[in-house]
Amino acid sequence: MNPQMRNPVEAMYPGTFYFQFKNLWEANNRNETWLCFTVEVIKQRSTVSWERGVFQNQVHPESHCHAERCFLSWFCEDILSPNTDYQVTWYTSWSPCLDCAGEVAEFLARHSNVKLAIFAARLYYFWDTDYQQGLRSLSEEGASVQIMGYEDFKYCWENFVYNGDEPFKPWKGLKYNFLFLDSKLQEILE
Repeated sequence: MNPQMRNPVEAMYPGTFYFQFKNLWEANNRNETWLCFTVEVIKQRSTVSWERGVFQNQVHPESHCHAERCFLSWFCEDILSPNTDYQVTWYTSWSPCLDCAGEVAEFLARHSNVKLAIFAARLYYFWDTDYQQGLRSLSEEGASVQIMGYEDFKYCWENFVYNGDEPFKPWKGLKYNFLFLDSKLQEILE
């Protein structure tokens, strides 16, 4: 993994959330992936909340690392134990790129004690067959891959945003965009 990895931050600012997570089909000038996560320990068929936070792409030349790789590096170095079962949930601004999808699928293949659910605001290059195969490889390794809907955005707003107790305000087109992206994802995963 990356030896210069930083730890996750607690939350993001409202403007960042609304800009980065807006579920547009084509999202110009949104060149970063933001990844909100929860890590729960599974004990006797129930889960115990344990860790949560936010990663974003690191774009500095010496530590360039996509958000998914940032999470995996942190998780493997600071959290992962072979004798513990985990439920990990990601809420991402973009679905994983081809390389990250492959790395995450390989990680899941090596760690049967980790279950992963991915909720993506947008699909990254969903029309490209290579990127489609990346999403299928995640699903084949047991990851649940879904598109974020209203409740998911609201959950992120309440748990990963410095929101000052302001309620989540959905944007115009959220439901329509969800339906479109969800149908595309279902076609990919069939």
